[in-house]
Amino acid sequence: MDGTALDMSPRPSERLTLTVLAILLCLDCLARPGGWGPSALTLASMLLAQALLTGAPGKGALGVLRDFAPVVAVLGTFLLLQPLVAAVNPLRFDALLAQADARWLGDLALRWRGAFGRPSAFTDLVYLAYASFYFLPLTVAILARVRLDAARFEPMAFTLLLGFYLSFLGYFLCPAEGPRIPQVLEATQLGGGPLAAGVRAFLHHAERTTLDAFPSGHTQLSLLAVVLAARPFPRLVPLLGLWALAIIFAAVYISAHYVVDVLAGAVLVPLTWLLAPHASRLMGRLPDS
Repeated sequence: MDGTALDMSPRPSERLTLTVLAILLCLDCLARPGGWGPSALTLASMLLAQALLTGAPGKGALGVLRDFAPVVAVLGTFLLLQPLVAAVNPLRFDALLAQADARWLGDLALRWRGAFGRPSAFTDLVYLAYASFYFLPLTVAILARVRLDAARFEPMAFTLLLGFYLSFLGYFLCPAEGPRIPQVLEATQLGGGPLAAGVRAFLHHAERTTLDAFPSGHTQLSLLAVVLAARPFPRLVPLLGLWALAIIFAAVYISAHYVVDVLAGAVLVPLTWLLAPHASRLMGRLPDS
């Protein structure tokens, strides 16, 4: 098989995304949560678009679109998860997670959320860090796409995608909203200035899935992006590491996550790293459609 034919065959990362979209589409049609018709149509559209792009040439504008199509699938899937998670698993684990925080970690969560007295300017910066979450793995992916060859880009892309999908699986297994503050009390209890208020307003509209506390995807994907960048971009690791720590700090500070969510997200990093090569080989062995 020549290089062009090989390049136009489905990649493991594409097969992974196709598999996840197909599973979610089947779940949506079987569970039929509220609004399942439009969500099923959206999932089917993303599935079709991803399938069509798997045959696109790997170079040029179409190649870039093919490389980053799974990013759209991840974001689109996340926005559709809330009713599906609620329909598939009616259990809620917030009380258990809050108890775990209190029993295992004492008042760490309270001290974390009250760090430095929550000055307004500091809180604004923390909210900006939280909102920057998706840009960290995306930055690493873009750097890999620009500076590495396809043989090195694909494993990084696959590992990042696997990390996202494993966090989504966690939402189905352990649905929890986290220690969120009611919207009418956020300004009073969480503080901050105009930037914090703006980010909160954005999150209310953009993060439609709220049963996403356990594990902390912010922790898992931020740390995973830093780990993946360590070998090809060692000079950037200190900066990326500080960025990741800021995101992780924000996850608890703004009451989006329990501390045990953060710990679970950190544990998923080596698990994702270890599973990725085996899962990639499995996807690579699937027959072409």
